[in-house]
Amino acid sequence: MNKQATRIYKNVCPRNCPSSCTMNTYVENASLAHITGDPAHPYTKGKLCAKGFSYIEKNSHRDRLKFPYYQKVKGSGKFRPITWEKAFDLIISEMINIHRRYGSFLPLSLYKGTGNIGVHHFVTDEFFSSLGETTRIIASPSFSASFKAIDYDLGAVKMSDPASIMDSSMVIIWGANPAATNIHLIPFIIEAKIKGAKIVVIDPVYTQTAELADLYIQLRPSTDGALATVLTKGLFEKNAVDKDFLTPHSYGVDAFFKMIDGINVREYLLKCSVPHEAIDLLLKWLTEAEAVSYVIGDGLSKHSNGGQAIRAIEALAVVRGDIGKTGGGIFFRGNDSLLFNNQDFNRLNGSNRLVHTSQLQESLPIDMMWISCANPLTQEPNSKYMEQVMKDIPFVVTVDHFLTPTAQMSNLVLPTTTHFEEMDVVMSWWHNELALNEKAISPYYESKSEWSMMKELALRLQQLSPELCSFPIHYSEEEYLNAQFNDKVFSRYSVQSVSDLRGSSTVAANLPKTAWDDRQFDTKTGKFQFYSEAAKQANQQPMGIFTEVKMPTNDYPFWLMTPHHPYAINSQFHFLHLSGEEEAIVEINPKAAKELNIFNGEIVTVFNEQSSIEIKAVYSHQVPKDIVIIYQRWYPHSQVTINYLVPAGPKGIALEPALYDTFVNIKKL
Repeated sequence: MNKQATRIYKNVCPRNCPSSCTMNTYVENASLAHITGDPAHPYTKGKLCAKGFSYIEKNSHRDRLKFPYYQKVKGSGKFRPITWEKAFDLIISEMINIHRRYGSFLPLSLYKGTGNIGVHHFVTDEFFSSLGETTRIIASPSFSASFKAIDYDLGAVKMSDPASIMDSSMVIIWGANPAATNIHLIPFIIEAKIKGAKIVVIDPVYTQTAELADLYIQLRPSTDGALATVLTKGLFEKNAVDKDFLTPHSYGVDAFFKMIDGINVREYLLKCSVPHEAIDLLLKWLTEAEAVSYVIGDGLSKHSNGGQAIRAIEALAVVRGDIGKTGGGIFFRGNDSLLFNNQDFNRLNGSNRLVHTSQLQESLPIDMMWISCANPLTQEPNSKYMEQVMKDIPFVVTVDHFLTPTAQMSNLVLPTTTHFEEMDVVMSWWHNELALNEKAISPYYESKSEWSMMKELALRLQQLSPELCSFPIHYSEEEYLNAQFNDKVFSRYSVQSVSDLRGSSTVAANLPKTAWDDRQFDTKTGKFQFYSEAAKQANQQPMGIFTEVKMPTNDYPFWLMTPHHPYAINSQFHFLHLSGEEEAIVEINPKAAKELNIFNGEIVTVFNEQSSIEIKAVYSHQVPKDIVIIYQRWYPHSQVTINYLVPAGPKGIALEPALYDTFVNIKKL
């Protein structure tokens, strides 16, 4: 048989990652041949990470789900393949029974994660909202509390073009490790350094990014807000504040300066464990710098005072006049990246009951749970609690590529397509590019796209009883995607359909290079709120000041930090073998380990009041004596679930868990 000509498709990595890399996909004989980075992408510039290059292996991996699988008893492992017809019959039967029993779909719940951030994958949100009142389970991304806090001061989270960091005279990387989690940012940071910018890294752990720094400040976890306030006070005392900016563009600045004037610098620095010499040098550079960029990582958000810490850093940036300045500003996750119709949560969740994962048992009965783009049994804090919740729910459906721990605790597992096997549109939450993801190959075995699943369910429900489901029926993925474009998308990108994206690697947003370039903020006053009435009304601190959190105790003397693994994103890419470690490890400072008589490579017990795990201890000089690190991911070879140790946090939808306010002890087996 003659070899077919190679065809090239444009695809976009849909992972919850800053880069949203575009790639050129080469297809031969209807199969993926190889992929390359797309050099036309203005941010990623043709470079892919190790995870991106592994997609071909993932797409045809021997463990990838081929058919729908059903087990009557969750966790029994007695799965049997069934047809899609049978799978749809089971789902529809459960849904109809729920509606007959309760008169609504309220006991039907959706747990939706961020495993795929493409527009296509919000189809499940839209379908569930089309059923009337259902239960939407709020997962636990800790950074959403930080968004709320930032809104008090700025009115929204907007971010300058990350390429503008090249124009900075100083870059402060605060609680972030882009060398591992945002690799495409590193060339821009290096370019800034070549042009003379000072690079400062502030982090409790000496990371790969810290190796690039001109100054590394190792502070105690959760004290970032104290350090930011000390720096702001230092600028105020040196009269190095931008008064021309502060007077017309900020509100409550006098109250703020009065507050910081009263802080005890020595006391704050003791809390941070930062020497005066480091502060003096950093203040010198801050007073000399023309424009400073502040790259803020999710690490801050994982403490209960993370929102306050970010507000304190924002205040530092405003006092210096870096907001709205070329080469300056705050670089954090943008929360204005959900523009399409099926991403409008105010509309989609209008009739839904919103329940935080920590409230699930109190919210029963939930008779059916649909899980998409997520693996809550490894991702959620207090995973044992989540496991019990899933046991208590009569019927659980999981959509995935692999038989994850969550899939194993489900009744029905549905195989879904990868981004090579479906059409999608992907918008980054970090840079300003929008891109079309083309369907390059046919679905793997009997995999279906999420749009295809929702369309089939809607058709069946509407045939049985049209009033039960108002989900709009489209007859192709492209037609469905076209229906999601709107004026907001057009205003930002000047596109109004999939066709407008064809032939382009990416489409850039119609945004200024520098956020807040007019220095008009999205607050009621149009000014930066040093003192926020909105925060006060919400029973929060009106000013971005340091607030104390729990600290280690004699019983539990170590902070447990669980950053993302460099070669994984939660449970994805579990099949990669790039780190040299097939099993989970706990990194511990050698001095701390020797005090506990723990040897390098020894199996130990890490424990707290909530749970315990057995894990191999590995010495690391990068980790301080009062911190241990276990990378967050799915470890199928060791069955270690880190989040057994992590508390679920306070009750309430607005209060996400503080993942890094977790304290443990270690002992020999």
